[in-house]
This record gives sequence, structure tokens and C-alpha cells, in this order.
Amino acid sequence: MAQQPEPPVTKKPIPAIVINEGAAYGPFDLKDYIETPNEESGRLHFVAGLDSADSLPKGLICTDDGLFGGIPATGTIGDYRVVVIVENDSEDPLLVEFDLTIKPRIAIDDPAILSDLKSDVWKALGENLPIPEMNSLINRPITAIEIYYLLQRFAVLTIWDIYNLEAPSEKTLLKLPDLNEHYQIYDRGSCLVVAPKDLFSYTRTLEHALQASRVLAREVYKRGWTIEFAGFNKMIRAAWVELQIEGDKNGKQLEIVHYSPTPDDLKLYGARAQAKGPTI
Repeated sequence: MAQQPEPPVTKKPIPAIVINEGAAYGPFDLKDYIETPNEESGRLHFVAGLDSADSLPKGLICTDDGLFGGIPATGTIGDYRVVVIVENDSEDPLLVEFDLTIKPRIAIDDPAILSDLKSDVWKALGENLPIPEMNSLINRPITAIEIYYLLQRFAVLTIWDIYNLEAPSEKTLLKLPDLNEHYQIYDRGSCLVVAPKDLFSYTRTLEHALQASRVLAREVYKRGWTIEFAGFNKMIRAAWVELQIEGDKNGKQLEIVHYSPTPDDLKLYGARAQAKGPTI
């Protein structure tokens, strides 16, 4: 006897998202968090907006098949509550929500240098002239924002077992559930390390780094270490929040040394805890 179509269900809460105005984000696949119960229930269809009944902030979209992302436009800075309606062949849609924060734009200092150089290069190519000298760009001082961008692109996170005083051993690749295809996690005895598979991948996003950090945090929690973080700050935040969630769920928090949560850490933790309920 054929099964009847059943409404979509939530596999796990959608985490809060924090991005910068003008920065590319995603695609973030909502199907990782929502599923259809059986084949008879049909394909999932997604529509997203804000709880104020407004559309998503300009520059962001949610496709029919659940890919969320884009580049937040100028003037979109703020805190939002995103409402996602998910439908399949059943008569009962699923409504899920998550928090979205758009922060101020991260801009490269003195963009006039880059703009003028780009204009000169295109002009030279169009008129078949020699390419302009790039000494002004090459010799320009590197800014803190540019260093931060590189840290984000090549982000890694190490979590140390501080009571294990041995030097890190040879790395052993861990096969952990839910880890995305862009990151690997290594066991080095006194620490666990999460790092990109391909440093120069153009498909790897910040969300992949954060998701891998959460997987790493869950593995560390299982080991019951007293820990210390080292690595990219946004990955540390994701790991810290995940550890709090695991501690709430299991009734015991891990001891974390040399780290004080920031207001943003606490905000994301509060949003995750509220989404999961009192026992997450």
C-alpha cells in the first residue's frame, strides 16, 4: 500500500547567520536542515522572507530548491528574523525561522588605487598599449583588513587538550559524520585540527569553515578534554557555541581556558539555544 504524502520535517535547527554587507555568502543549503519524510511526499519547495512580512534584505535570495545566499546590498546592515516556508506534495507546509545579522562592510583601504589601476589596464588592453606598471599596487602597504581576508580564506582551527603535555604527534585523518567536503579534521594526539582540503578552492565558503568547526567541537566534547582554542576567530566562535549546546544537552560543560565569550558569541548561543529548546 502506497504511503501518503507527509509534510516536511526539520532535521536540525538552522543556525544563526552573520555576514558582512557587500560580502558574498553561500550558497547555504537549507536541505541540510529540512527533509521530506518519504518519496511519496514529493520534492521540497522553499520560499523565504522576513517575519515583518518584508522580502529578504536586498542582494540575498532563497531559491526554490533551498539555496540561500547572495551579496547583501548597501543599506542592509541590521538584525533580521528570516522565515522559511517549505512545501512538498502534502497539504501542510513547514515554517522554520533563523536569525540573520548583516554587519558593516569590510572594505580595502584606499580603493582609489585599485580603481585607477584597473581603469588603466582595461584602457591599455583596449588600445593595444603596454600594460601599466603595477609598482604602486605591489609596494602599497598591506592593511589589517586584507590580512583578515586572507585569514578567513585559509582559516584553520586547533583545539588543544591542555592536560596532555606531549608534543603533537603525526596527524591521523578522522572520518567524522556530517563533515563537509571542503575540510578535513586531523588527530594529533594533544590536539585536533580542522583545515581546508584545497587552500585555493573557489567554491569553499565561510559557512563551510563554521560547519567544520561545529563538527570538531562535537568530537572534542565526546573526548571530555579541558581545552584551549587557537585559530580563526569566527571558527572559534562557532566551536564555542557548539560546545555550549552540547553541554546544555548533556548536563555538563567542558572547561575552556583563556577564552572569554564576546557579545556576538552570546547572541549566537542564545539564538541556537532558543531554536533547539531548553535541552539543546
